[in-house]
Amino acid sequence: MDIGGLGSAYLQNAIDQNKYERDQTSAAGAKKAAEGLSAESTRAEMTEAAKSFEAYFVEQVLKEMKDSVEIFGEDADMTTTMTSDYYLDATISTIAKELVDEYGDSFTEDMVDQMMRNYGVPADASETSETTGA
Repeated sequence: MDIGGLGSAYLQNAIDQNKYERDQTSAAGAKKAAEGLSAESTRAEMTEAAKSFEAYFVEQVLKEMKDSVEIFGEDADMTTTMTSDYYLDATISTIAKELVDEYGDSFTEDMVDQMMRNYGVPADASETSETTGA
């Protein structure tokens, strides 16, 4: 029994909270990857951090696109919406990672080169430490 729309307001609040928590988890993953970087980091570690940030960024863009399309859609049952949003957001996260892996090479390389300059890591020193295992 829905009295004055309280049930749907509660459900919408639960949906919004769930989206917020998933976004915070994605952001925390990107932040954690970046926090571990230093002047001693290898190019591979910097590449992983850059890809993590890129995937988070692409994920947020895709979610905003999804939300803008939903504005024009038909109203759906809140329970169905909450369940489908959960799985759709997980799918968007996976797609974002795959897009970065498949198409993000030049942008990733540019970000890694910039991070290496910011940390003062010479490009040749990073490559030799990776190949020699030092």
